[in-house]
Amino acid sequence: MLVLGINTATLACSVALATPGQLLVEYTQQISKTHSEKLLPLVAAALHDAGLAPEALDGVAVAAGPGSFTGVRIGVTTARALGQALNIKLAAVSTLEALCQQAPYFPGLVSPILDARRQQVYNAVFRAAGLETVKLVGERAVSLADLLAELQLYSESVLFLGDAVQVHREEIVKELGSRACFLPPTASHSGAASVAWLGLSALAAGRGVSYRDLLPLYVRGSAAETGYRAGREGGVSAGADYCANETGAY
Repeated sequence: MLVLGINTATLACSVALATPGQLLVEYTQQISKTHSEKLLPLVAAALHDAGLAPEALDGVAVAAGPGSFTGVRIGVTTARALGQALNIKLAAVSTLEALCQQAPYFPGLVSPILDARRQQVYNAVFRAAGLETVKLVGERAVSLADLLAELQLYSESVLFLGDAVQVHREEIVKELGSRACFLPPTASHSGAASVAWLGLSALAAGRGVSYRDLLPLYVRGSAAETGYRAGREGGVSAGADYCANETGAY
């Protein structure tokens, strides 16, 4: 089985080609061009360099969120288009679970954090068990203070990774001390290889879906959606002001 992994849920735009026994290609860019400009050329380059045609794909796995609303939409839309064009199954993968897969065998808790803005991080809490993971807390948007208070209830070391680590590292260390562990920046970005691996497992287990049924995992509504609801409930001007002051990108 050959699976294309796509991860555009964060600043990184990443694609990977994997079989059950081998990672064939992984290309990742973290530059200023938008994901909509970068993604399809990266997919084409990965297939070309692997000597494969799109028709060789047996499935597509995509980081379906949480993460940047725009990035998630780009990844999911591209996966759906490929699924429809090639008549292949798709797998939606949690961005946070894919990050956790980048740190197998860590002897403690794994707590990926992504910047959710609005004084929050996207987070889930896992315990690594070899190449498998146990999800202790599901995907949510939470304040860093609440997350750190929750982690104080555990006695284990906690590995943090993801794009919010550099922003909040000092506060994390202040609260958890030597229990807080970190990967180097080169290993902490959101890549597509782990998305492809998780997709392979899901597709092999028959959990693939058609392009019609692939849905994003937003966790919370965008700022624009929240503003719209506020406007509906409290007056048009409230919603309009909210939307004018928020980008809605995350």
